[in-house]
Amino acid sequence: MKKTFGYYLLLLITWPMQFIPLGFHYLFSDLLFFLIYRVAGYRKKVVAENLLNAFPEKSVSERTEIEIKFYHNFVDIFIETLYFTHASQQKASSRLLFENLELVDEQLAKGKNVIFLLGHLGNWEFFQLVRDEVKGIKFYVYKKLGNKTFDHYYKLLRSRAAQPLEMGETYRKLYDVYKSGALFTAFFISDQRPLRTELFYWLTFLNQETPVLTGTEKIARRMNASVIYLEFSKIKRGYQKARLELLSDDVSNAPEYEITNLFFEKLEKSIRQYPDQYFWTHKRWKYKKD
Repeated sequence: MKKTFGYYLLLLITWPMQFIPLGFHYLFSDLLFFLIYRVAGYRKKVVAENLLNAFPEKSVSERTEIEIKFYHNFVDIFIETLYFTHASQQKASSRLLFENLELVDEQLAKGKNVIFLLGHLGNWEFFQLVRDEVKGIKFYVYKKLGNKTFDHYYKLLRSRAAQPLEMGETYRKLYDVYKSGALFTAFFISDQRPLRTELFYWLTFLNQETPVLTGTEKIARRMNASVIYLEFSKIKRGYQKARLELLSDDVSNAPEYEITNLFFEKLEKSIRQYPDQYFWTHKRWKYKKD
């Protein structure tokens, strides 16, 4: 698809950022927080409703504190993503700490493909730094964005770590690799809201009946893949921790939807530990079960 003028303009604007310490860019992040939160009030009603439904046991002041911290993290993610556009892998990698990374090598050594399940927690864009540390043919699955400029931009950014796979082509491409006998690792951000035509499996997530995607579990069953939960969490500004946890190394013998349920259990636990680091502006609960 032809690149847009906005795409090239964005690359040009972000190019000088690599020569300035990331700490300096947080001055712009603080200004952006003021404009988005204090002035424009971007999606404040959505965030407040999501927090109320997810944490009804918390007081108004507690939820407000989470909300404010969330918006700070929200704009930090944006600034960090822009910074990483041209920053070298060596400079950026020092900002990511791994926990249990050996799990990946263990599964690949057993001849197992590896599927990472992660949610919109912490700065998930740090996943692009999980490159040299993970072996195998690497893919990431993405949902095409409506804005062509940002669709091209995020595809470029994330392609530094893995080959992009649009949702519609994921099964076919991964199956071709599987049949060839090669091993792959694939990253799935799996807490996205399904399309209206895909509302067939629901579970309780953050106190709410929630429709979820189940295709990743089906892929893991068919392709002899181990499933690893990948949790990103903020250590401090500009630094993230990537924690890995094995969900299953034998999905084929697990009951249907067990892996899907387990992923959302792990994600909810992570969100309750880091409530300000989840992506609360998303209309995740747009559809109701009834």
